[in-house]
Amino acid sequence: MEQCKVALVQMDSQADRERNMRDMEAAVAEAAARGAGFVMFPETVEYIGEDFMGNASEIPGPVSERFSRLAREYGIWLHAGSVTERREGKPCNLTMVFAPDGRLAAEYRKVHLFDVEVEDGPSYRESDEIAPGDRLVLADTAMGRMGLSICYDLRFPQMYRLYADRGAEILAVTANFTDATGKAHWEPLLRARAIENTCYVLACGQCGEKPAFRAHGHSMIVDPWGRTLAEAGEEPEILYAELEPEALAKARRQVPCLKNQRRDLYVLEAKTEGSVEFC
Repeated sequence: MEQCKVALVQMDSQADRERNMRDMEAAVAEAAARGAGFVMFPETVEYIGEDFMGNASEIPGPVSERFSRLAREYGIWLHAGSVTERREGKPCNLTMVFAPDGRLAAEYRKVHLFDVEVEDGPSYRESDEIAPGDRLVLADTAMGRMGLSICYDLRFPQMYRLYADRGAEILAVTANFTDATGKAHWEPLLRARAIENTCYVLACGQCGEKPAFRAHGHSMIVDPWGRTLAEAGEEPEILYAELEPEALAKARRQVPCLKNQRRDLYVLEAKTEGSVEFC
């Protein structure tokens, strides 16, 4: 792992794709000017409106090319949050990570879909609109190995432990968490994923009113000891923090839970080697 300044861009994306894209471009310019070598966006960053199917993006296409150009122009690693990817049948919820030369370095499609009914909260079936992915994805970046995930994935700790067992040092969570569930669960889940896997957690979320619910905001950067290095409020904001290799090494020396696992008593591997992709 290498030291790096990271920037998480909390946004209030709406149905105006061009406005959202201009906001993203301005945020990248600001973050790069402040020395960030890695910039991350929230889930469904380019469009949040009623018509997901009709507004899904062709990938590759204008949206992915715009992200690629930003990464190349500013010489940064760029985590494009997630976009709704047009495919035959249902679209997918797709994360893309671009290298400083503009290359698409990794792509991950959300595997756990948000089919829930919360009392006094949202009732929503993401699977009615979105097709699930079938791979977990680790991206090798200049900062270190990064496990990719989207929103509801956060509630499945086995996914993140598998990432840590395969060498992840950073866990990236791009999200559009509901305010109803976020108030109760967002921070404890993020800190738990950091502590139990002794990894940095970068969690970048949406904020503001959406068509189906209010987004929670409160993007966070958590270190491997579970300390919150930066946290946003409920409005658009850019968070900054330094990722320190020694903080990761120290946490893993002091509490070596990854080494102390009882693999003879439980199964931690994916069902096949092919279900985890290294990029």
